[in-house]
Amino acid sequence: MAVARPDGADPARRTAALCAAVALALGVGLAMALAGVAGPASSVWLRAVALGASVLLVGLGSIEALGVEPSLRVVGASAVLWLVAGVGGVWLETAERAGSSPLRVSVDEFTGTWSQRPGDLIGVVCAAAVAVWALGRLTDRMDVPAGVVAGVAGVGVVATAVAGHASSHQIGPVLVGVHAAAAAWWCGTLVALAVTVRGRAGWAAALPRFSTVALPVVMLLTASGVAAAVVNLEVFGAHGFSVLWGSGYGRILVAKTAALTALVSLASAHRRRWVPQARAHRTAEAASVRNATVEIVMMAVALGLAAGLAGTAPA
Repeated sequence: MAVARPDGADPARRTAALCAAVALALGVGLAMALAGVAGPASSVWLRAVALGASVLLVGLGSIEALGVEPSLRVVGASAVLWLVAGVGGVWLETAERAGSSPLRVSVDEFTGTWSQRPGDLIGVVCAAAVAVWALGRLTDRMDVPAGVVAGVAGVGVVATAVAGHASSHQIGPVLVGVHAAAAAWWCGTLVALAVTVRGRAGWAAALPRFSTVALPVVMLLTASGVAAAVVNLEVFGAHGFSVLWGSGYGRILVAKTAALTALVSLASAHRRRWVPQARAHRTAEAASVRNATVEIVMMAVALGLAAGLAGTAPA
């Protein structure tokens, strides 16, 4: 691998992580405000954390193909965070359904919720599998490539997304799954690069490779997202486009679409300016981290809105 990846985080990356966390919370809060009483339950906060961790793992497992070695400690920590947040989200949902305190949730109630949330169960199993992979690699007991992490985490992301978006059409879950997978790769891989890549030369090598793959991925993300919205909301049905602002689901979808539109515009500008300069070794590492951070913050807002959308019933 051509890129060094010290496990210690420098101040710029710690700041980026904090900004991303705040942006994720902002996205969730905005979704709850837009949906009102029809919006997601409070367990959505933990579900958003689980989503963020799983998306990062998709990226960490993907960067090996871009010539970057992922940090095993970051992979392990992200998997544990995904596992804890996933279990915690189902626990809180169980308490909300029972109308009781989380401390009073019984084992029967908890297992009953799992039986109704197969997507969450698949996600937790995937998180545990990635944690085992990281432990095996750290202890030199396993020699499975990091690409497996991307695949396993991708299965968890897609399963959770499909389970969280009800649809009356058979093509609906397929579109949601494609949209979730594309978003996870794009967002997760950029975050993984920001966490992992070091030095001007590292960005010069990795960023152009990422940009080359990102273009068709973003096109797929956009097309599948539009199609999924049309199918799930039935905008060509009796209520027409009024369903977009007449329901909590529709309002969150509009906000998410606006966030993604702004994000794609910024990414396009970066593709024209940042990528060529980085390829020519004319962009310092600090500048690359700043550029990535701006994109990541916008991605985090979109992910927070996506988590809220998954917890809100369509009109």
